[in-house]
Amino acid sequence: MFITIALISIFICLIALFLWTTNSRYDYFKRHGIPTPPHRFFFGHYETVWSTKLFSKLIQSWTQQYGSIYGLFIGTTPLYVVSDVDFLQEVYIKQFSSFHSRALAKIVRVETDGKIDLFRAAGARWRRQRYVLNPTFSSAKLKLMSPLANESIERMVKKVSEIADSKDKEINIYELYKRMTMDVICRCAFGIDTDMQNDPNNPYLQKSIEVFKRFDDDILLIRLGNLMPILARPLHDILFFMPVVCRILGKTMPFLSNYIQELPGFWLINRAQDVVDLRIKSSSNIQKRTDLLQLMIDNSTTDEIIDHADDRLMSKVLRADEITPNIFLFMAAGFETTSTALAYCTYVLATKQEIQDKLVEEINQNNWDKNDAGGIYEVAMNLSYLDMFVREVLRMYPVTSRAMTRECNVTTTVCGHIVEKGSMIQPDIFSIHYNADLWGPEDPNLFIPERHAVKRHPAAWIPFGLGPRNCIGMRFALMELKMCLIELLQEYRILPSDKIEEGFKRHETIVIQPDAIFVKLEKVSQ
Repeated sequence: MFITIALISIFICLIALFLWTTNSRYDYFKRHGIPTPPHRFFFGHYETVWSTKLFSKLIQSWTQQYGSIYGLFIGTTPLYVVSDVDFLQEVYIKQFSSFHSRALAKIVRVETDGKIDLFRAAGARWRRQRYVLNPTFSSAKLKLMSPLANESIERMVKKVSEIADSKDKEINIYELYKRMTMDVICRCAFGIDTDMQNDPNNPYLQKSIEVFKRFDDDILLIRLGNLMPILARPLHDILFFMPVVCRILGKTMPFLSNYIQELPGFWLINRAQDVVDLRIKSSSNIQKRTDLLQLMIDNSTTDEIIDHADDRLMSKVLRADEITPNIFLFMAAGFETTSTALAYCTYVLATKQEIQDKLVEEINQNNWDKNDAGGIYEVAMNLSYLDMFVREVLRMYPVTSRAMTRECNVTTTVCGHIVEKGSMIQPDIFSIHYNADLWGPEDPNLFIPERHAVKRHPAAWIPFGLGPRNCIGMRFALMELKMCLIELLQEYRILPSDKIEEGFKRHETIVIQPDAIFVKLEKVSQ
């Protein structure tokens, strides 16, 4: 009896301690004099955040109500939502060493092996990986990869010609962009020659689409881990052990294979590992390719790795088990983001014919050999109006914001505000990109490419992030996007479909994307 009473007392004390600790956490922003919307005990603002279809628009509406710096709670974890560009410049650039980590789901943060990619890596490990991978996206390397990208673009244009046989033919060009960008990633990252335009059911394409259909927070175990960080490790083990169990069951009891499916992300990682193993096995027998995978293999080792802040001591290679997760990262990140940016570009061209006229005029003023992909690359990178056009598209229609969240690694002061270790920073990208003070004197709600001829605040345009940890593939994405627009506009006039606005309804997981881009394409007389 005594033991029972003691156990019950301990349990009650633990619950009371948990409730007291949880409740005291909700004083965080009040103590720091920062406003916050009403929240719920235990959940904070998490229920509202995970139930919204457009997270970026939700925080924009709160910014209008609570100002350029306000607070949210993800469970009990403080999240600063910021549209003050000076504050963001401090966080992402000037005090980068205090905010070098991405704010990841608690389960994802658990590390049980060395298979950490550039996105998940923090501190010295991130710095080492970034150092190794940066050369892949130099101008010289991009120019070498441009013929591979251009072949995929030409296949897409050929597919367009098969579909759009008359100006009255309506197509959802977003679907073709997805196939093209997956083609480019497979060629330039994997060295795999695919033809997604004629193989829309390709498993790489379908699994990647499934990955982007849901955000991590849609998974119940991840939500629980964010609400109760103390459970992150056991929940992580459950989540990551499930694929192993499914694989074993599928092999030992084949009749279950029709009922057991790998999660799309795990399927892609396993296929990436197969490609890596095959390349390493055959590397001595074939001519080395110019692609991301080969660069990583050439700069990897199975020896001990030293991560250190001092450049003289830091190992400047990848661990062998870091190759596969980084290949998966580039495949996933470079597919949906670029195709979505192209979709937004096409929507603007279809609905603003005068903008399309200016762009076509600039393209036509530059003569190059269509069969010379290197020449197209040079032209694409030097067309000033095309560059301003793309920048204005990404200002008005940024592709993502969730990937920009940072975690405070050490308590510090930013623009007079104390930011405690463990709290998170989330930029409000729409409030920044539509700020009249940053983007005037013209109305920021109007599409005006020329506004980018004027130098703006460093944190005023952040579709690819900001600072040392911005998107490593930015230059590759811009190359692919610009080359595609040039090729398409050389062949077709882009016209709006009657369903263009209907398809443009947007939703948000990791990427802010439209449902479809319905256009008509009219062949240009040569």
